Amino acid sequence: MASLANLPKEERDRLIQLYGRGNAQSKSSELNLNQKQKINEVEQTSELSKHNLKQNNPSENLREMEEQISEDIVRLEILLATEIPQIEKRSHEDSLRKSKLLLSKIRELQRLEIQNLTNEIESDSQEKILPAFGYDIFAKNINDSYKYDSPIPSDYRAGPGDLIEIQLFGQKNQSYSLEISREGILRFPDIGPINAFEKGTSFIDLKNLLKDKIRENLGEGVQSSITLGAFRSIRIFIFGEVEQQGAVNISAYTSMINALLNSGGIKETGSLRNLQLKRSGEIITTLDLYDLLLDGDTSADQALQPGDVIFVPTIAKQISVDGAVRRPAKYEILEENTLQDAIKLAGGTVERSVLSKVRIERLNEDFQPEIRNFNYQENKVTKILSGDRISIGIAGSNVRNVVSITGPVENEGDYEWREGLLLSDLIINPNIFLPEIDLDYGLIRRKRTDGNFHCLSFHPSKIFDLKEKIPLKEQDIVYFFTKEPRKDSLEELLSDIRKQSRAGENSRVVRISGEVHFPGEYPFTDSMSLQDLILAAGGSKDSAYLLEAEVTRVGINEYQKAFVQHLRIDQEVLVDSNRSENYFLKPYDSLSIKPIPLWREGENIEISGEVNFPGIYSIKLGETLFDVIQRAGGLTDRAFANGALFSRENLRIKEDEQRERLIKQLESDLATATLSATDSEEAAQAQSAARAMLSRLQNMESQGRLVIDLNQILNDAERSDLLVKDQDNLFIPSIPYAVSVSGEVQFPTSHLYKENLDMNDYLNRSGGYTQNADKDRTFVVKANGAVRTKGGNGWFGKGSGGNKISPGDVIVVPIDVKQTRFLENLTYSTQIIYQLAVAAAAVNSF
Repeated sequence: MASLANLPKEERDRLIQLYGRGNAQSKSSELNLNQKQKINEVEQTSELSKHNLKQNNPSENLREMEEQISEDIVRLEILLATEIPQIEKRSHEDSLRKSKLLLSKIRELQRLEIQNLTNEIESDSQEKILPAFGYDIFAKNINDSYKYDSPIPSDYRAGPGDLIEIQLFGQKNQSYSLEISREGILRFPDIGPINAFEKGTSFIDLKNLLKDKIRENLGEGVQSSITLGAFRSIRIFIFGEVEQQGAVNISAYTSMINALLNSGGIKETGSLRNLQLKRSGEIITTLDLYDLLLDGDTSADQALQPGDVIFVPTIAKQISVDGAVRRPAKYEILEENTLQDAIKLAGGTVERSVLSKVRIERLNEDFQPEIRNFNYQENKVTKILSGDRISIGIAGSNVRNVVSITGPVENEGDYEWREGLLLSDLIINPNIFLPEIDLDYGLIRRKRTDGNFHCLSFHPSKIFDLKEKIPLKEQDIVYFFTKEPRKDSLEELLSDIRKQSRAGENSRVVRISGEVHFPGEYPFTDSMSLQDLILAAGGSKDSAYLLEAEVTRVGINEYQKAFVQHLRIDQEVLVDSNRSENYFLKPYDSLSIKPIPLWREGENIEISGEVNFPGIYSIKLGETLFDVIQRAGGLTDRAFANGALFSRENLRIKEDEQRERLIKQLESDLATATLSATDSEEAAQAQSAARAMLSRLQNMESQGRLVIDLNQILNDAERSDLLVKDQDNLFIPSIPYAVSVSGEVQFPTSHLYKENLDMNDYLNRSGGYTQNADKDRTFVVKANGAVRTKGGNGWFGKGSGGNKISPGDVIVVPIDVKQTRFLENLTYSTQIIYQLAVAAAAVNSF
């Protein structure tokens, strides 16, 4: 038989559009199939991530799987929000739980990958991590608008090419822009040529000269305003460890710093502390850019003149300062530098720096690196050598003098530890406990000197008992618990315990199962007794069998082979708290608390309808249906015992499973039948039948009905062996007065019962058969749920006996599948039609 998943995509899409329910089923199947594939992929990726993540980077695969699983979760949540059968809902809920667990595992692997990449970065050499200080100022080109907007310096020397702006006002209003020629001449209209350097070369000298000339030639009534319009252009040269060497045209009075900023900057191999300005072959000055970068001091910066040369030599000495400093970087040093100078270059230390052990890595005489440690306060003046790598440690985040409290208490958190501190000093009175706290079980996680930890248990109710003082140690973590399952609260603690186990020894965990409130795994505590473990699990239930219990012990013998022992714990040890405290558990022990034999907690049956005292009745083991009916006062005078409807939960579940199988098979067969239709009319007929049958199957509620003969049960109590079970349900209707006819008849309805009428009479009263009726398969559903079909010598006549039509009976006429070709091709067509008819009959009986 063809299935929906095997059809071509175009036909499948067409069917999915027609059968929305089919779409949901297909999605569900695909999700379950994909889950298994994705689990395998994640497990493989997990191995790669743990053992070889550097060589096999699964980040892309993890991302794709995360997207797919997330989409699956959304689909399942949408599907669960719709009205679907209970069994299908449970299946989808299970798939949703597995998908979320899978998504959590994928994200854990992603975190592992990120951590590994972080470790790779942190393990890189110091040379790659630390930047060279100061070179970032050349990263951005400086706008050269300063050539025009900057104030004219008082010592600026005018020269050929300078543009002089002159504004006349008073008796004469005129503006002039005059350029100093190569010969140093200003050609002033109405005055004539003027020697610009007649009174000197400074701009102030030139300005005073022009004012005198204007006053002499144009009269006292003409005033003037004289400014420098634009600096002239001069050519200088930049060589050495710079990005762009050669001649550079700059504005007059440009300084060394501005020239370097506008010419591409200095390479990281170039010195920032020994910039040389050469003029006519001689060093005029040297510039230390650290004065500018660290102190904002530009006093050593000089204006340039035509032909000047800026030379940048290579770095002579360099150190690196890293760790808990304000500005970790590589720094250039001069001749004499101390440890204090180096720390100052790096901006000083941060607040949480550790100065008692300053680490310096230095090359020895054999050019091999070696480590030296200095106390900063005692060695401030220690000389620093070129190539030194200085590292300042930072205080760790692991606080030592601390005690932590977590759980259902007020003000949980960290507290200062001091010698002699007791738990009662922090939990000062019972009012600190929240209402949901478990007063019988608490844990203390305590660190050992070897770095591992162990656990101790205590009773929160005894904290205030002066005879049982609970001392605390540094870095203790105190756990309080609620009266709820502890699995989530203990998950991280148990994981840490397993991680510190070693070969040849059991993990310090114990297990408890059976009749306790919170079975599961718990931390093993020093000198742990049976009572300690039982209290850790919330105590025993009222159904616990305390005459004996069993401890399963796993150990390793001298030949390194595991062995298992089952130890019987007798009543004296379990009941007597003093004796049980002398029986100490060992790591990996498993305690089993058995239930009381034949214990039944809250089992009941519901009886409704025509009994004298309907209601819910608690039952005991071995109780029969007859016994329960007697407890309910027996039947009333109106009771119709032949129509009793007895249902059982396990039968209802089986009916649900059978119905789901029929639905899936019907969907597959209908898809095949639809595709094989030879004309559109036949295809439309198939679609109509599919919708009707699928809808009825999907909406049909399982009854879980067990056919019984209640009259026989009541009349023969000694032979009544129908034992009742938990969640059984008995409904006894009142006496009916009708016979129902359903299925392929003209007018399906109910008719007043008459003793002299047979089945054909009732069929005729419903208008007779339709053209699609299967007359030979007509059957009757009796009031008690039994089904009678045609057989032997006549049936359902007017006589007496089991084949007689009785009040409450339902006559069912099924459809003739042979008259509709596509229905004839269905695998379970007859079974489906009969199940629908019987279910409908059960509902319509009363």
